[in-house]
Amino acid sequence: MKEIENQISKDKNILLVLFEKKALHLDITYLIENFCGMVVNALPEVQTAIGKRCYICGDLSNTKLDNIQTYIIREFSSNYDDLVNDTNIHVVELGEVPVIINNAGVYFRSLFSDDYFHSIKTEHEFQELTESTKESKSFRKGIYLTEILKEETNDNNEILHFRLLRCSSNLTGPTDNFRSTDRKIIDLLNDAAKYVFEKETKLNHVLAQIYENKRKENQKEIKSKIKAHSDKTKDMPKDGLIAFCTFYDMSGTDKIKPSITDKYDWCYKETSALTRLHFKLKKSDEDHTLINEFSVTLYPNSVFIIPLSTNRWYTHEIKPSVLSIDQIPTRMGYVVRCSNLEAIYMNDQTYIKEDNKLLPLEDMTSEMLEDLRNSYYQENTTKSIIDYGRIHFSMNSGDYERPIY
Repeated sequence: MKEIENQISKDKNILLVLFEKKALHLDITYLIENFCGMVVNALPEVQTAIGKRCYICGDLSNTKLDNIQTYIIREFSSNYDDLVNDTNIHVVELGEVPVIINNAGVYFRSLFSDDYFHSIKTEHEFQELTESTKESKSFRKGIYLTEILKEETNDNNEILHFRLLRCSSNLTGPTDNFRSTDRKIIDLLNDAAKYVFEKETKLNHVLAQIYENKRKENQKEIKSKIKAHSDKTKDMPKDGLIAFCTFYDMSGTDKIKPSITDKYDWCYKETSALTRLHFKLKKSDEDHTLINEFSVTLYPNSVFIIPLSTNRWYTHEIKPSVLSIDQIPTRMGYVVRCSNLEAIYMNDQTYIKEDNKLLPLEDMTSEMLEDLRNSYYQENTTKSIIDYGRIHFSMNSGDYERPIY
């Protein structure tokens, strides 16, 4: 059976709005218009919502929610104290409720509640990073993360099981194991994703990068950014997803304040200090109903999840704020993807699993590199599903090293 790309689901979530129309807040109006699911106004309409997630807001006095998995939106709900003792009832913030952005992806504007920037940075040693085979180092630092399992053979040799997701980011060190913070994030993402996409898939591989903005000796500001591209999908299943998580180091940013008009944004006066993820439709003669370009402001503790079809139709670009670097918080981009490439490391060698065989990860030749770059160019510039063929090497030197267990 041929694999097909995943799609946003609009029938796994229900939003029950118990407000008079004239009393609707602007945030609720936006939620109603963009909610990832069905919107209803009466309790009987959700009584058959078995297996779905029901989000609810309004006056909940005298409301019975028997056997319904319900998420009460705290900011816009009242009289629900008697309900929260039920194991099926949860209280969530508005930012934890999924909204659809331009039919391209699903946005949780504040899914995470803890200070993950510092815990991730503490649990991992970030590495130097280059793009492709360039010798110059990037202004950002990064690390690949995935679940690593250790097996010991009868002769006390070590076998490490992990996953590869080979793209153009070349790191100076090996893949690291998930730590406690990563597992919390991955579990939460996989739980959220299965209710907003048609096919359940496993997000299991991370590229985490810290975007450091610096000032050169001549006082010229250098902001860390990434030019327009599409992610490379050779090690991803067709039904895979890409989740753009964002965490900030907000220390030393006393010059910026929460926005007056957008509760998730941070601004200096009226200008956002946050990074944007800008999507632009690739050139094509095809008729389509997709918006030509759009930007997603990357809020603290947010995640924007897209299917691979969006990655195929659009390029995306990391655009820092126009503000001075001393007014911009340092951002960690924590991109979680789906890898279908199993690998092992044993006897000082990385092997990839293919057709139930173990194949050594080969050294990359100039001819291999040229062919791969041609495929990368095709993925960056066309809407085609790229057939990479069988790739038995990596552009990332860290993939040849022993993973950090």
